[in-house]
Amino acid sequence: MTAIGSPQPDDGDRRKLETLLRIAKALALEVRLQPLLQLMVAEVASAMQAERSTLFLADAREPRELLSRVSAPVEQEIRIPFGTGVAGATAETRQAINLADAYADPRFNPDFDRASGFRTRSLLSMPILDQEGGLLGVVQALNKQGGAFTAADEQFLEAICVHLGMALQRAAAVDALLGAQALKQSLEVAREIQAGLLPQNFPALADTGGVDIFASLTPVYEVGGDLYDFFLLDQDRLCFMIGDVSGKGIPAALFMAMARTAFKMAALASPQSIGQALGQVNRFLCANNTRYMFVTALAGVLDVRTGAVTYADAGHEPPWIVTANGEAERVEKIGGMVLGLMPEQEYATGSMQLRAGDTLVLYTDGLTEAMRDDGGFFGVEAAARALSNAGPGATSQALVGALLAGLEEFVAGFRPSDDVTLLAIQYRGR
Repeated sequence: MTAIGSPQPDDGDRRKLETLLRIAKALALEVRLQPLLQLMVAEVASAMQAERSTLFLADAREPRELLSRVSAPVEQEIRIPFGTGVAGATAETRQAINLADAYADPRFNPDFDRASGFRTRSLLSMPILDQEGGLLGVVQALNKQGGAFTAADEQFLEAICVHLGMALQRAAAVDALLGAQALKQSLEVAREIQAGLLPQNFPALADTGGVDIFASLTPVYEVGGDLYDFFLLDQDRLCFMIGDVSGKGIPAALFMAMARTAFKMAALASPQSIGQALGQVNRFLCANNTRYMFVTALAGVLDVRTGAVTYADAGHEPPWIVTANGEAERVEKIGGMVLGLMPEQEYATGSMQLRAGDTLVLYTDGLTEAMRDDGGFFGVEAAARALSNAGPGATSQALVGALLAGLEEFVAGFRPSDDVTLLAIQYRGR
């Protein structure tokens, strides 16, 4: 295992991460729908360095129609059928549309410019989707300062739309529940929204032939502070992470969402070094941490061609490697400081090697520190036995199931005291 040095992120990546975290915080503080819509268009225009932005919502009463509730700087109401104009085309296809010259594209409708006196030059239109791919709305940024919108701008606006979608769902739920629903129902909505932020379709990536992934998150309350994520950096590299925020409930859940977003943006901006990406996340969490919360995390990159894994640790639990013949071996990892407390902290990069059939199993301490009514802890040894009991050739889903079954038998109905999150990544070889 070796530490790898890496350059600092450039100013553009730093600005995007700062902006994204600021937007996440601002959206989290506003739960009323109409003020939220005003906030969204202002934040998108500022973040995208655009002269104006417009937000269209999918109209629940007219399933194939968009409704513009706000625009900046001029407020007006506009209805657009799906497939009509750039916004309607975005809604129809659920795909981004990036126009360097709006008037050169036949989908662009200049009537709105003529009515308002505004002259559209460049335009970036992006769908706002929920976790199931359902359309919540369309956001547009108009006239980027200095020229046309780039592919990096598309990626940035797509990341912003994740937060816009979550905020829209939350605000719609709050509007429906205000004065009528109990706090428990509100928290259930928050739990569903939080669950929607994380990958849910399992087993994941099995059809690629290289990996097989399964995960489970069980919060002790309706919402929690555990997180996991995985995504492809390119066709040959899978990035993954697991984390545990200090504290519980709504504050931990909000900090979790910030940490997950910051990690994904940092990993995509610095794909050459997972240690650098984790250091970048740490600096941004430190700068946006008024409650002095922290996150333990373990993040890595798996090369699906070779089984080589590089990783960086932020005070998290050591993972297991479960071999193809069913033996569970705990990894002796390179340690590191938790995220969110020391902005100058750097993170060393370690390495490990998976062979075909090996499974990397990551977990949060809610698993090993789970208690039964006599005060005993589940512990590392019991967890390793549960993994071994899954037998040779167990899939990632079977290994997660074996851990949960062993835990349930141990606690025997005793209420858990912490969130339990598991992430199993099986390397299948070429």
